[in-house]
Amino acid sequence: AVVSTQSGHYGRGGDMMDETEFGYPAPKETVEGDIKKIISYEERDEKYVKVTRFYKLTKLKVPKQISDRKKWKKFGQCATDPPGINPANCMVGDGVFLTLATKKDQEEKKEDGLAEKMTKLKSSGQGMVVCRICKGPHWTKQCPYKDTLGVALDVQQDEASTGKPPTRAPGAYVPPSIRKGEVANDTTRQRDENPTIRVSNLAEETSEKDLQDLFKPFGPVSRIYLAKDKNTGISKGFAYITYNRRESAESALQTLHRYRYGHLILQVEWAKPSGS
Repeated sequence: AVVSTQSGHYGRGGDMMDETEFGYPAPKETVEGDIKKIISYEERDEKYVKVTRFYKLTKLKVPKQISDRKKWKKFGQCATDPPGINPANCMVGDGVFLTLATKKDQEEKKEDGLAEKMTKLKSSGQGMVVCRICKGPHWTKQCPYKDTLGVALDVQQDEASTGKPPTRAPGAYVPPSIRKGEVANDTTRQRDENPTIRVSNLAEETSEKDLQDLFKPFGPVSRIYLAKDKNTGISKGFAYITYNRRESAESALQTLHRYRYGHLILQVEWAKPSGS
């Protein structure tokens, strides 16, 4: 709309006709072709100003409900107004257009998020193999300082593992989760309920600490189970990672599947329920 203003003094005693209750002449509307011209009078800076607005008319196809609503009978002070909008008591705002995101846009946004997490993981070095003794880029069992610095690490681990569980008085209540024969069932039930992924093709030198550093950037990890040989304590090559949220598990699965970790390529998939 094009607006032009012309200042002047217009009062009740002038030669203007069809005055409103505010002392201004009523707005005048004329249509010439596809151009609508509306002349109104307003008060600005303690002066009466003549305002001329030009609108370009366009035809839009609207739903039938909107078309019928325009024919409703007006009420109150607008009962005598003609159909449509009266610029004297109505103000038309800017049109608001709603853009719905398609499935393709959501998938592209999700892929961008995974790529960003992958870049962040590589730049931080959390996805690389780190020695627990010297913090070097190699496995802990292959550390050249294992015989010297490794002794102090073994002592710290022994001191941490010497804590014994508190003894219970005879006849005391024992929760079902820690009763004899119930631990495995409770653990299995919890793994079935929470989002769990299975990672395989792990190196024999992999530890729980390595898996924690690798999978923690995608979200809070509630449990890590690394399968080990009972006699040698060497990793069997697979582990189960349980997350608190399914979105975190999905992000880790899509990012770390076929990810190079050390000298092997990881295989990540959803863990199957127990008994299947």
